[in-house]
Amino acid sequence: MSLVTEQIPNTETTFLLPILSDAEEGEERIRATLLDPTCTVYASWLDGQLAGAAVIRWEEEEPSEIVYIAVAPDLRGCGYGKQIIHFLQEELRRRRGHSLLVGTANAALENIAFYQKCGFRMSEIRRDYFAYIQPPIAEHGIVLRDMVVLRYDLE
Repeated sequence: MSLVTEQIPNTETTFLLPILSDAEEGEERIRATLLDPTCTVYASWLDGQLAGAAVIRWEEEEPSEIVYIAVAPDLRGCGYGKQIIHFLQEELRRRRGHSLLVGTANAALENIAFYQKCGFRMSEIRRDYFAYIQPPIAEHGIVLRDMVVLRYDLE
């Protein structure tokens, strides 16, 4: 099934907090980002049910950045994340942009693979980006420490 993705006004985004809560950041940080007027918020629906969300900072000067992207836990692995990414890539093209960045934790191996499958390539490492997370957390036995930045370029 296909998702329907629509832009949501920043002042009406509170309902997205639960789906975005899987991010390693706290609720206050997510809430502040949702209210940030430089961010554009999208919700994706499947048969009238919230299936996913994305928050992106579109830049006039390249590149734009995906700040958050999430799919409802019970819908993961069904291709909906790829549909959201494809929507954002098409929106990038519509806005006459050229590139899109996304960052993920060095230990988020599934995320790194997912973005590469969507056409992103590794671009940079932001060392100690996640040092603010205390106590430190780990995935796959790897401590979250650095941010891996991946880049998608329109051809």
